[in-house]
Amino acid sequence: MSCSVNACFETVSGFFQRIFKKIGTFIGTYPVALIIGSVIVAIGLSFGMLTLSNETDTETLYTPINSRASQDRVQYQATFPDATGSNYRGYALTALDMYGRLLISSTTGGNVFTNATVEEIRTQINEIKSIKATYDNVVFTYSDICARQDGSCYVSGEFLTTDAVYNAYLSGGITYPNWNNIDISAFLGQVHSTGGKLVSSKYLSITFNLRMDSAVNKAKASAWEEAFLKRVASLNTTSTSINYAASHSLDTELNKNTNGDIVFFSITFTLMITYATVVAGGDMVSSRTWASWAGVLAAGFGILSSFGLVSLCGVKFVNIVGVTPFLVIGIGVDDMFLLMSSWAETYPHRDKSVAERMGMTFASAGIGITITSLTDLLAFLTGVSSVFLSVRNFCVYTGVAIIFCYLYQCLLFSPCLAIHGRRVDSNKHCMTCLKTKSRDELRKNGASTCKVLYCGGSPPTERGQDERFFETLPRKYLPRMLLNMWGKIVVIFLYIVYLGVSIWGTINFKEGLILKNLVSSTSYFYSYSETYDTYFSGAFPIPFVFGSTTDYTNAQTFNNIDSLIQNAKSDSSVDADSLICWLHSYRNDSSYDGSSSPAFVSGLKTFLAANTVYENDVALDSSNSSITASRCYLFSTKIKDSNVQADVMVRMRALADNSPLSVYTFHPAYIFFEQYVAILPSTLQTVGVALVVMTVVTCICLPHPLLVFLVVLNIVSILVGIFGFLYIWGLSLSSVTMIHLIMSVGFSVDFSVHVCSAYMIGEGITRREKTESAIVHAAGPILNGGMSSFLGILVLVFSKSYIFNSFFKIMFTVILFGMLHAVFLFPVVLSILGPVTKSRVGESPQRTRSPSPAVDYPL
Repeated sequence: MSCSVNACFETVSGFFQRIFKKIGTFIGTYPVALIIGSVIVAIGLSFGMLTLSNETDTETLYTPINSRASQDRVQYQATFPDATGSNYRGYALTALDMYGRLLISSTTGGNVFTNATVEEIRTQINEIKSIKATYDNVVFTYSDICARQDGSCYVSGEFLTTDAVYNAYLSGGITYPNWNNIDISAFLGQVHSTGGKLVSSKYLSITFNLRMDSAVNKAKASAWEEAFLKRVASLNTTSTSINYAASHSLDTELNKNTNGDIVFFSITFTLMITYATVVAGGDMVSSRTWASWAGVLAAGFGILSSFGLVSLCGVKFVNIVGVTPFLVIGIGVDDMFLLMSSWAETYPHRDKSVAERMGMTFASAGIGITITSLTDLLAFLTGVSSVFLSVRNFCVYTGVAIIFCYLYQCLLFSPCLAIHGRRVDSNKHCMTCLKTKSRDELRKNGASTCKVLYCGGSPPTERGQDERFFETLPRKYLPRMLLNMWGKIVVIFLYIVYLGVSIWGTINFKEGLILKNLVSSTSYFYSYSETYDTYFSGAFPIPFVFGSTTDYTNAQTFNNIDSLIQNAKSDSSVDADSLICWLHSYRNDSSYDGSSSPAFVSGLKTFLAANTVYENDVALDSSNSSITASRCYLFSTKIKDSNVQADVMVRMRALADNSPLSVYTFHPAYIFFEQYVAILPSTLQTVGVALVVMTVVTCICLPHPLLVFLVVLNIVSILVGIFGFLYIWGLSLSSVTMIHLIMSVGFSVDFSVHVCSAYMIGEGITRREKTESAIVHAAGPILNGGMSSFLGILVLVFSKSYIFNSFFKIMFTVILFGMLHAVFLFPVVLSILGPVTKSRVGESPQRTRSPSPAVDYPL
């Protein structure tokens, strides 16, 4: 059985070898033409970036596409018109409101209810109201665009600055949390009260609500918000301190924050050039520096080409795509190291032409860079099916970038490597391209040390002559460390500890994206969110919307409505005393007439005319003779945890769905709650599909059932570690971190497949001999590639962007765990459980590659 499996492996390997040998020979034969063609294509496609457009709307990017809330919103907005221009009610909004908000705290005594503080707050409110904004060449002020209630601009919390309220406070007449049937806890933060009486409050919230009842008014409101932010930033304060934000602050700050951090890419590019120079050094003839620079440039061309092509196709750039260059340049440099490593294997064959040696290089490394690029590409393709637009667009941009990076490594870097080979074979200096003497010859001729170092050189004749410390250290020491009994015991013990910590973290990790984390901690919006989330109410409305088939004159219908409301009140997360319902109030009013539907509606019109607080909650048909829809509200308790808020939404939906009535529940905040409901199943589904795809690819390229099982087990182990360390890193499972988890599936395959492949065709007969051979040929390139991938993301540790910073944390985790599994754990497992197969006489496995998708795929 083992012979047949081994024969199958060798057949597959031989098939791919022959194909890639022909490709390599072609590349080595026509290097100049391929370089010119690649440069022309790269420059041409890069012009596509002129058409690049951004998507910065937070809702569009970070909430599920076509969620139930988004579908309910369409019906909700079609049923209840926007009334912000005439009868503003915060709980009855059909869309997230537009506003400018001040969170004012006292700097004198920690109480906003002092004479000096109240006077200053009044002055600030007047200054805000006098702000002038411009739209379509028309100048306007707050009174022209304010949300209105009872004929006046409605500024939430302003009533608490009036003389009547201040005098009532001084006399001890302000009750808390409710005063005069108003919940003042919604406007006050860090409150001290005694015996139900307000003693002090550190924070006061003042919200300048804006009307949104037409496209023009929305545009004017947006212009006013811009003017508001500029003015508030320059307000003079003596007794107060202000945190502030507008409704679009998150979108603006998110885009500004990410765009500012993209400058880090230039530093990363420099680091890669430097690292490649150090690793690819040699004497003045064998130096691979210029070739390595071409490899880094090829990765850059891949990024430019992908961004240009995808932009031309109309796919919008989203802020999270800003991490793509850091990812792709690491992948490209890994491919470069693999090809150079395989090229070094051809040094003893200098009797062959450069084209033949390039064929040998691709026979060895071609399948490696192909498989690693393919697995990463397939992982991103699974991400295109995500319900989050940010994930979809990121996967499109990055998947295409990986394709171009692979093509340019083959068609730009490899031809440059072939030209490098021709120069080396001609014994020409790497800088002057003039023939030179070897260093030994120069020393014999009495040349100075400087001339020997900078003018002398000779072609390498065997692998290792131009290798550096990073490449030789692992194969010298790792076999001794891992293949003795105590080494195995230590590795297995540490793995058990790792698994325990990872499972603990996986059990405790949180779901959902905390929106304030998307901006820099130095942003005004971050400090505003910290204060608002900590000290102000987390309660939200729970509207129940009744359809046109509801017969309000039927006693059973009322009983069903009342039963629904009572069931909702019994939920521990619902405030049982918060009901706002036109029907209950109408039934207790003298205008109520339930004798017939026409009489019911006639009395209702009289009731609504006298009680405008309910006017927004009943929708009549065009003839004003029947009710098409209505709504009643409850409010949640003060909930700070977004996951709990989402759970409340789900439970209220279940109550509505199980009711015999035609009823549903919707509030604009549900749009954002949906991400907490969708993120875990969406992530598990996407990662699961990616894992299945990776298993199929592994089966094709590594046709040995035991090794396929071990590879899949290794991937799952790495994924458990990544899920667990989300909690340890302080990250939540969100559409942002979901992208990183998708990436990690493809990368995990790279880490393990190449060690298995090196094992399969390794020298020796026993497990120990074959494992030692795998370590010798795979460990160095894996660690070297891991280092290059780490350098690719290193600068992001200094980023103030949550997107970039979380990318660094997870990619660092992927690289670290991938290397440790592949270089330490996997060899120990193979030495114990690995299949025993025949050694291929006269052949030895080629080098493998590294974490970011490429480790040499030995053949």
